[in-house]
Amino acid sequence: MASEYGKERIPGTPRHRIDKETRHGTEPFFPNFLLKEWIVGSVFLVAFILWVIFNPTELTERANPADTSFIPVPDWYFLFLYQLLKYFPGEYVTIGTLVIPGLASLALLLVPWLDRRKTRHPFKRPIATGAMMLALVVMSWLTYEAHMQHEAALGKLPKQDSLPTIKDTAIIDPKDEGAQIFMNTCAACHGQDLKGKVGPQLLGIGNKYDKEKLLETIQKGFPPNMPSSGGLQDPKQVEKVAEWLAKQKQK
Repeated sequence: MASEYGKERIPGTPRHRIDKETRHGTEPFFPNFLLKEWIVGSVFLVAFILWVIFNPTELTERANPADTSFIPVPDWYFLFLYQLLKYFPGEYVTIGTLVIPGLASLALLLVPWLDRRKTRHPFKRPIATGAMMLALVVMSWLTYEAHMQHEAALGKLPKQDSLPTIKDTAIIDPKDEGAQIFMNTCAACHGQDLKGKVGPQLLGIGNKYDKEKLLETIQKGFPPNMPSSGGLQDPKQVEKVAEWLAKQKQK
C-alpha cells in the first residue's frame, strides 16, 4: 500500500500534506477531475483556434433567395438529428424531435447510477461502455445516411446544359396566353428570357420536345425543386404553358 501512496494526489498539493487515510483508486471531483477536464478542454480549444486561423473558410457565391435548386442541410454535427426527423414525418414528428432524443439523453444521464463500479477500465464497465458505443454507432450511421441521401438528391437535380447551345435569343409569340402564365410563375426559375436561372434554360426547348412531352414533364415536375405542374393549380394553364413552350424552336 505504501507504493500506492501519493498516486492520486490533488494537483498543487504537496505529497506530505495528503491524507494517508485517503482511499486509493479514487479521487475527488473537485479540484482533481475538474482541473484535468479544464486542462484538456484548454488544449483542445487552443488547437481548434489555431486550426481555424490557418484554415480560413472561403466564401462561396452570394445566397440567392430565388434558387429553388438549393437543398438546405444542417451542419455535419446535427446531421444525425436531421436524418432522425426524416423517419418520423408529419404527425409523428414529435417522436423524432422530443421522444427519442429525450429518452436517449435520459439514458446517458442515468448511466453513472446504473454502473457504479469504481474501476476505470472500459471493459470492466460494460453498461457505461456499451451505452456510449451504442450512441456513437447510431449517431455515426444516421450522419452517414443523411450525407448519402443529400448527395443522391443533389445528383437528381436537372442538368443546366441539357439543351443545345443558344443561337437565336428571340422568344416566339411573347403575347401568347401561355407566355403570360409562364412569366408570372415559371420565369422566377427559368428566366424572363428563357435562358435559365436556378432552373434550366428553355430557349429552344421546342427543338427537343413536342407539346405532349412538355406537358408530361411539367405535370410530373422535378421534386423537390420543381413541384408537379410547376405549382400551377389549373390544368388548363399547364397545357397553355406546354403549348407555348413547344413553339420555342431555334433556327
